[in-house]
Amino acid sequence: MAPATAGAAAYKHYVGCGISRNATPSHVCPKKSKKGAFFKSLKGDVNYSVCVRFPSGKNLCAQAQEAKQGTLYVNKVTSTIPGKHRVTWFVEGKQVGSFVFRVKG
Repeated sequence: MAPATAGAAAYKHYVGCGISRNATPSHVCPKKSKKGAFFKSLKGDVNYSVCVRFPSGKNLCAQAQEAKQGTLYVNKVTSTIPGKHRVTWFVEGKQVGSFVFRVKG
């Protein structure tokens, strides 16, 4: 669930099992599939960061990603570690959403 803040509606974000624009939101991805963290700004051009927390507890972030309004962007999530992953998106240092998905072995 997206946080019920006023800014939450300004962005669309999800994880899909695949990296094409046609990938649909999914909470479980096969280990061998490509995984992508998708982001779209609906209210103007922004810079965003996206972070992935792996089952091991390690956190990896891609900083200062540019997003033009209305364009869908994807960041690859290169993990084959079975278990729960949490992807979190930030705009101007504020969390604008998170999405949990599981890699199944």
